[in-house]
Amino acid sequence: MRTIIWPVYIDSQKSKKEGRRISKEDAVSSPKLREISSAAKKLQLNPDIENNKSYPRSWWESSGRVSVDKNMPKREILIKISNIIKGMRS
Repeated sequence: MRTIIWPVYIDSQKSKKEGRRISKEDAVSSPKLREISSAAKKLQLNPDIENNKSYPRSWWESSGRVSVDKNMPKREILIKISNIIKGMRS
């Protein structure tokens, strides 16, 4: 089974209303598709990048998305990916 990860889900600059799915403390600022993808690779989630997709709530921005294997709860995947990105940035 696959699940979609939009960058907005883990973006600390966005509000919950705008689509953030995890707490600001867990989130990262302006995550890039390649960062999400390489973090998902480290978790062995077999990521696929889809560049020309727009998050439905902000349809005018072409943010892209990453599709991954779902082998744990989505929220857990988002927090783990966010933590890996934090580690890669520091």
